Amino acid sequence: MSGNNIPLITAKDFFKGNPHFFIHLSTDCLEYGDKLHMHEFVEVSYIISGEAEHEVGDVRYSVCRGDVIVIGRFAPHTFRPKNQAEPFVAYDMMFTESFFESGFCLSDAFSEMCATLFCKTENAISDIHLNGAVGIGELFHKVYTEFYGKRSGYLDLVRAYTAEMIINVFRRLESEDSSRLSERLRLAVHSTVSYLDANFRRHVTLEELASRIFFSKDYLNRIFRELMGMPIGSYLTKLRLDEAKRLLRDTELTVSEIASESGFGDVKALYTVFKRELKMTPGEYRGE
Repeated sequence: MSGNNIPLITAKDFFKGNPHFFIHLSTDCLEYGDKLHMHEFVEVSYIISGEAEHEVGDVRYSVCRGDVIVIGRFAPHTFRPKNQAEPFVAYDMMFTESFFESGFCLSDAFSEMCATLFCKTENAISDIHLNGAVGIGELFHKVYTEFYGKRSGYLDLVRAYTAEMIINVFRRLESEDSSRLSERLRLAVHSTVSYLDANFRRHVTLEELASRIFFSKDYLNRIFRELMGMPIGSYLTKLRLDEAKRLLRDTELTVSEIASESGFGDVKALYTVFKRELKMTPGEYRGE
């Protein structure tokens, strides 16, 4: 049980037959039903039939046949089936970050996708929702058949099909029309801006930012530039520069202390940005 009384499901308690992977039909496990719960592993669901309301964190939205939903680690969520003639049934695929560490060759691109899925950053966006992903759904059926058939080499095929599913999910995300910036992309950029505004004083990496919203680094930087008119690095530098200027004007802190307080880390970095952007040193700015 978690500290906020939402049940926490662990792989050890829930997985059967393999410590790092499990798949079942939602109708095979009614213990949690429509009860809010969370888990220490990633869950990916494909809706086979019916409709439901998916509650994840403070967000609620409808899901139906053909939808794929990725639920991040420790994200409180549940599916609440809607009353209708067609029963709500879904494939629920679950795996830990160790699933691909043994017997599987990882490219840099796929490793980045896995790192994004298993993001440990606080306040990460907790789910992905893809509509009409029937092609991805076919992979769930293959995984389910292999996992329960347990024929020779079945686990290798399960890994391969699961990897194909993950790659297709990320490709689908990146194929959204960035020229019009869908609402999801706008929310992702807005979330990134808010996160930078609150955290620019410390070391922030592009990997960390991308992991929060289930995007690759290049894709996030591209849509951020399109919406904000500058790359992420430039926006972060602007925040730090503005804070350094404020501290120089309004406080008696030393230049070294200001470099640390504003997120530059050291005096050399602070001087470099001041000379490049303002054509003066921090001391000259303070003396104006």
